[in-house]
Amino acid sequence: MHIYETTFILSPQADDAAFDRQIKAVSDLIERYNGSIIKQNRWGIRRLAYPIKKYTQGYYINLIFKADNKILSEMERFFRIEEPYIRYLTVRYEGEPVAEKESREPAVSTPKVTSSPEKKMASEEETEANIQPATEEEKPQDTEEPPSPEPSI
Repeated sequence: MHIYETTFILSPQADDAAFDRQIKAVSDLIERYNGSIIKQNRWGIRRLAYPIKKYTQGYYINLIFKADNKILSEMERFFRIEEPYIRYLTVRYEGEPVAEKESREPAVSTPKVTSSPEKKMASEEETEANIQPATEEEKPQDTEEPPSPEPSI
């Protein structure tokens, strides 16, 4: 079994109950082929980048599911036959599906540093103490002399 991600756009002219029925139809199709839904995201009605079938808006749904590859041809057939599905795309999911972004732990945690005015002044004094004047070798040498002012006549 592989993990797949499918995103489809529904006609925006339906109500919430119709959206639920259409999403349930896709979920039932996945379960009929011994698949299981891992994650479902309803993005809601969004503006389309360009008109599709004379629609300028669509109801977006994203499903991440686990199933055999036999389901792909059946899903494509289903989306083509049913009218309320404006567009669809199914790809093989790369990576680990996570239920929510908040449940991820950061890879590296950085401690918060609070600085007080005394600490800030002490660090500035240490920085100034570490500054040493440049030696003759390190100083840049000017090869050109500035032009001398010409006497006015």
